[in-house]
Amino acid sequence: MKIGTIGTSMITGEFLKGIQMADGVECAAVHSREKKRGELFAKKYGVRKVYTELEELYADKTIDLIYIASPNSLHYQQAKRALEHGKHVVCEKPFTVYSEESEELIRMAKERNLFLIEGITTMYMPNYRVVKEQLPTIGKVKIILCTFCQYSSRYDQFRDGENPNIFNPEFAGGALMDINLYNIYFVVGLYGKPERVHYFPQKAENGIDTSGILILEYPEFLCQCTGAKDVWCENSVQLLGEKGYILVPAESNRCDEVTVVTKSDRKTYNLHTMGHWCIEVQEIMKMIQNQDFEDCNRRLETTLQVVETLEMARKSAGMCF
Repeated sequence: MKIGTIGTSMITGEFLKGIQMADGVECAAVHSREKKRGELFAKKYGVRKVYTELEELYADKTIDLIYIASPNSLHYQQAKRALEHGKHVVCEKPFTVYSEESEELIRMAKERNLFLIEGITTMYMPNYRVVKEQLPTIGKVKIILCTFCQYSSRYDQFRDGENPNIFNPEFAGGALMDINLYNIYFVVGLYGKPERVHYFPQKAENGIDTSGILILEYPEFLCQCTGAKDVWCENSVQLLGEKGYILVPAESNRCDEVTVVTKSDRKTYNLHTMGHWCIEVQEIMKMIQNQDFEDCNRRLETTLQVVETLEMARKSAGMCF
């Protein structure tokens, strides 16, 4: 399988590191609007072709799959063009800005018998499966607490008056879409879409949220998701039940280690054998190579629920892109 990438960011590099560890997969082309930047990136990862025009990448008949890691607001249109050209698509999170965009892309992929997959690490982590399996151990869950705060490498530039994409409303940036989304995925992947959503953002002058607290209301429990790009801390996920609790002492996108605690027992699990990016890439490639559309469609259902939850959160906070 030959892959073409859109974007030359750190995330794309991590994806390509995973590709290098996967059998029968090769990155054959990269796209960058700046030719020199694209050539440097391609040389670093041993890629032969560099395109500066997206239509040339889409039209390359040797490319089977396109990986999209561009600014958030561009995901929908780029994924749509790739599907129209008969390419499988792996699109970085957030999948799309609006749910109707996600619905259209999913419909197109199914009609064309193409794989359409969101690049979201949490869903592929073996330790995340442990969390699912161990939920009965802690009894009825009453509260979930997710904290993911990571001081952005672009935040100082933003404070100095620059306008990086990740803090630009025109590109659907901000803490909710970039980082708190992982917390949402962790919870929605376990329990589906919440009944009610309330987002309390801290906004900059341009209206973008640099951090915020999200409350998800489910019939039997409440969930607090804290996400920030302007501070940092020790991150974790905790699921609190009537018989005990589950602790993930790390960011929700990594899901490193899982400790299950009850009054009579305490067990720690860690099924990760490699970095979370590599696990994600290998699981995605395995899904495609096995032609497992059932798994793909099941994951797309979660993707759509997350996009809908993000919409509900922005609406509750009066945030419009």
